[in-house]
Amino acid sequence: MLNNIKKIGVLTSGGDSPGMNAAIRSVVRTCAYHN
Repeated sequence: MLNNIKKIGVLTSGGDSPGMNAAIRSVVRTCAYHN
């Protein structure tokens, strides 16, 4: 049985953290690719 995921949540600590934009972009692109 396959469940289609419609929403995801990404928790971040806030503040400046190098690479966080790239990590979030990677998650979004991976989800879009596997849609």
